[in-house]
Amino acid sequence: MSTQPRFQMKVAVLALGCCLAGALLSAANVAEEMPQARALVGAKQWAKARDGHMKLLSSRLEELTVKQAANCYKGLVDACKEMKPVDVDTMLRGLDALLLKPDLSPSKTFGGALDGAWWAIWNAGAQDQAADVIGKVLAYTEGKPIGGPAIYAISVMRLMEKGKAVEAADLCYRVGRMENPMGTLNSWSCPVFIKALAAGAKVDGDWGRAAAGWACAMDQWDEKISKYDSRGNSPVFAAFHTSILSNIKKAETADEIAQLAAKRIPAAVRNPVLSHELQKVVVLAYVQVGQKEKAMAAIKTLYQACPANRFDMTVTQIASMLKKMDGSIARANRFLDYVKFGTVGPDGKPGTEDDTVDPFPTARAKMPPEVANAYKEAIEDEWADTWEDKRCLSALYRYMDEPAEALKCLAEAFVLAPMEPEPLQLVAGDMTNVLIQLSGNPADGEKLGQFLKYGKEGRDGKAGTDDDLTDPRKPYL
Repeated sequence: MSTQPRFQMKVAVLALGCCLAGALLSAANVAEEMPQARALVGAKQWAKARDGHMKLLSSRLEELTVKQAANCYKGLVDACKEMKPVDVDTMLRGLDALLLKPDLSPSKTFGGALDGAWWAIWNAGAQDQAADVIGKVLAYTEGKPIGGPAIYAISVMRLMEKGKAVEAADLCYRVGRMENPMGTLNSWSCPVFIKALAAGAKVDGDWGRAAAGWACAMDQWDEKISKYDSRGNSPVFAAFHTSILSNIKKAETADEIAQLAAKRIPAAVRNPVLSHELQKVVVLAYVQVGQKEKAMAAIKTLYQACPANRFDMTVTQIASMLKKMDGSIARANRFLDYVKFGTVGPDGKPGTEDDTVDPFPTARAKMPPEVANAYKEAIEDEWADTWEDKRCLSALYRYMDEPAEALKCLAEAFVLAPMEPEPLQLVAGDMTNVLIQLSGNPADGEKLGQFLKYGKEGRDGKAGTDDDLTDPRKPYL
């Protein structure tokens, strides 16, 4: 049902009572008036530009196309936000006029104009009015969010303040499923959505839906503009762990969450922190409900796919997870021994009494079909012949438990990497971890470091001398 009549009387009064300051445009048709009004914005004649665009919206709306109407509102916003003080009132009245235009919803121009207006009003300190903008737009679109996802966070917060947790969670879910959203969620808005999804689930008991809403939000989360603490943790994941994951009680819900997170790893693999955090969610979902076998398989992946600069942190976290699952420190200590000595034990020789047992399942974990398809599509994607892409491709293989293929990609990445410390260290660190996983001997990591630094001639640079080196990767390439 259309909401158009809701605004008819209000805007009719607005059109009669609107006071236009300064000289108004006198052009006879819209085709001439539109560029003239826009030119006033370019000339920084803000009051005249505001009045010209408002005139078009209030008295010539029927003559404007959908795109022209949206552009006209954008011009009004551009002028109003430059005025001192920001003319919030006219932006709101202009929106009331604009929403009399049918069929605006599919227009990207309208979404962009709405986004600009909301941020201008918000930045002017008018938070309540910014929330009212969202209410008007949702009424017009019959509840379908458009524009940038972050602008809905204030409406979500207002619903929460009014005790409407289920309604807030529903809005979060709908925002997360927006088609072609304009903009992204950041470390402020994403936790707002996650906490609201959890609050809704506490009322209706649907934690699976809360997790699905979180997964949708993650599709729109821009980790590049997100903040991490000194341990590499993000408030987005912290909010999920404390608000949603800690409330999961059913094994089937844990399976659902694990698949939601795992399915998103291939698309996130270009960001090692994000993809690794997603894998941590897989682990914690299984740990939460006591599915130990699945948890161990997921922990194996978490360990094997760990970026070199998160290695120490990940080892500590895995040891804590093992202690939590078992209620003892025995397996945690065996894991720490495995990390320190590999499978060859303290003497560095395989087949002796001090050999260490690999604590992880030897069989490759079976991926659910949806997750397997996501990896298949990612592998078959177009990859550039650059060190960055080779490293990302290696990460996919590491998550797929194919360390030999990962090592090959990393060897190629090292060849392609520029002679700069950061890329060389990133690739060498990942390659060291993968090599040790394949050989079971941490000493091979040290050998690799020496080989990469000095080559086969060794430190003295002369072939045939005592310090000549062999490439420890050779058996696996």
